[in-house]
Amino acid sequence: MRKSLLYIIPLTIIIVGCGSTDDETKVEGEGSIDIRSYFPFESTTKNFQVKSKEINRPLSNDYYTEDITVTDSKIERKILDVTDSILTIEDKRLIETDVSDVGNIDRTLYRYIDVDDTLYSMDINRTEKLRVGEQEIGTRERVGVESCSLEEELSEFSKDSNVYVGNIIKLKCTDTITLTTKIQDEFLGTEGINYVNGTEESVDISYRYYKNATGLIAVINDDCIPENMRFPDDTTVCAEDKKSYEYVYYLGN
Repeated sequence: MRKSLLYIIPLTIIIVGCGSTDDETKVEGEGSIDIRSYFPFESTTKNFQVKSKEINRPLSNDYYTEDITVTDSKIERKILDVTDSILTIEDKRLIETDVSDVGNIDRTLYRYIDVDDTLYSMDINRTEKLRVGEQEIGTRERVGVESCSLEEELSEFSKDSNVYVGNIIKLKCTDTITLTTKIQDEFLGTEGINYVNGTEESVDISYRYYKNATGLIAVINDDCIPENMRFPDDTTVCAEDKKSYEYVYYLGN
């Protein structure tokens, strides 16, 4: 689970993906669906619920508010008066920037695509510092590929008690990553530090739903954590006690 689940998540881009018919080659980025139309056209405020459950932990319910400012060329999202992301609108592409104190992350999206097309695909190569309180204890390197594709057009989506009706698109987003954790020797086995050294292969699949002129309405992220692993592999089937999830719901329609 990751930071910018709220646009398209949730990095130096490599765009991939193509399709073809018997008569012609599909040109990437020249589909019939304008992804810009699935973001707000007017400045607004949106309220969200985040419902999450981790292994061996109780259910968590959190809420947050987004303030969205829309101009002809940009859409800026703020949470608690701090800019979280900026979507720059161009003729044939959308550039999403995740804003962070530790460095911004850019994604380049095709603006016009069709069902089954790749919206974006990009390499990931990041190293984060691991801390307990203010103490830095090690690093975690993430190397792999992040991608999203347009899976389906819908007229309705519902989950739990939330029902959304209208012109909706469903995106399938996949992170295929190798994670390498390195903890400084003096902190290994220390009480209160749950990190361990090692490398894991993770596949994290989530589904994101956008409504025409409204923007994000839901993120559905069900994770399978296999035995002896700490990160998800959503290509496998695992027991109920090895599952976790995070659901984000727009509290509107």
